[in-house]
Amino acid sequence: MAQVLVRDLDDSIVARLKVMAKAENISLEQKFRDMAAREAMDIEARFERASRQSREQTRGSSLDSTALIREDRDR
Repeated sequence: MAQVLVRDLDDSIVARLKVMAKAENISLEQKFRDMAAREAMDIEARFERASRQSREQTRGSSLDSTALIREDRDR
């Protein structure tokens, strides 16, 4: 497994995270792992939602891009 060293974190942020970790009965290190995993999953989920939305908006489109490409090439 990889290790990450995070430098220059504001002391007040670290203190808040320690309080949050203690409230969840986990270590600060585990809190960081959970936060990183959640963020990575959220980014993937947002991308999937945007992709799905784009597919739905263009589904059934009768637009034939061939003519547009040909016109652009001819310029």
